Parts: sequence; structure tokens; C-alpha cells
Amino acid sequence: MIFVSISNPDIDKCVELIEKYKNVELRLDLIKADPDDLGILLCNAETSICTYSDISDIQKSMDFTLKSIDYGADLVDVSLNLPSDEIRLAVSHAKNKEKKIMLSYHNFQSTPDREFLNGIINEADIYEPHYIKIACLANSEEDNELLLSLMQVNDRIIPVPMGETGKKGRLKAYINGSPIVYAYPDDEKPTAPGQLPFLDYKDMDKILGIIYR
Repeated sequence: MIFVSISNPDIDKCVELIEKYKNVELRLDLIKADPDDLGILLCNAETSICTYSDISDIQKSMDFTLKSIDYGADLVDVSLNLPSDEIRLAVSHAKNKEKKIMLSYHNFQSTPDREFLNGIINEADIYEPHYIKIACLANSEEDNELLLSLMQVNDRIIPVPMGETGKKGRLKAYINGSPIVYAYPDDEKPTAPGQLPFLDYKDMDKILGIIYR
């Protein structure tokens, strides 16, 4: 499924974008919403992911994560860099509310080797999340292929190649059935390096439709 990442700090604009795209990731750390705004934002989404990526203030990140679950987010994205007790709290709270949870690893410098990535996946698996996101800067086509190959190991893996080279990898992830791919609103700015506009994925749908009809 294509999720459009919403990051505009204007709440009214956020609501407009959510109503347009429906399946959205709310980048709460970039929107800078008040907790009371969560209900307004989430009630307009068809399917929602809530992400608070800035963990420099752990308490604030956790407050927004837990309140997102309470307000009805379908899926919350929790960083593997948080302390284990905080991760367990988020996982438990999501599952108690019958919501889904994603644990995420980010590397903005490079794509580590397969052994390292397997270690990350094994670490995440301890918490029994619904999804595991592996987002790494792709410096080569080999990096793209390594990230995409993780889907063959575990069908809960969401590979997210980043950077200019990673754009091709993102499209390949979509074609190859990644459970989630991220886009940005067509008239807005990307929320991550190499993120593609929503229209690129829809154009890909048209191309695939022509090839396989």
C-alpha cells in the first residue's frame, strides 16, 4: 500500500492533504502538532501511520506515540534506538488497543552488510512487531538489491532505500510487493532522502497495467 507522508506544520493544510490522499503517514515530529490535534488529523484518514522520529526527547516521542494509539492510529512507527523498556511499552499498548506496530532502523550514511542487517531484524523480532522497517542510504545498485532481498527472508520487512540511488530501489520495492511504500504529496516536499512523489507510483501502476493487461 502507498502511504503519503504528511509533514506540513499547518494543521488545516494537513487535514486537506489527508482528505486528498486518505492513506497517510503523519510525521508528527515535523507537523509539530499539539496532542489535541491528533484526533482531528486521524479522523480524516482512511488508514494511518503515526511516526515521531525525533527521539532526542524520549518522553515527548513516547507521549505522542501512545496518544496516537489512543486516538486511533492504525499503525505506529517506533524507533529501535529507543530504550528497550520504551519499545516494550509501545508494543504492549498498541496490541492492547488492537493496533499494529512497526519497529524501524535508519542509517543515513550507508547500507550495512547482510550480517549486520540480519542482526537488526533478529533484535526487532524479539518484540514481535507487525512490521520491521529497514531504511538505509543506498550508495549503489547492490545496496538496493540487498535491501530488497530482505523481503525474501521475512514477509514483515519493509525495505526503504534512501538517497538518489535509492529512488530506483523504492520503485522496485513497490513492484515486488513491499507491504508499505512511502510517497510525498505531489505539491509538497519529501520527508526522507530519495522519497518519490505520489504521482510516480500512480504512473508506475499505469505502466504495469499496460504491460500485464
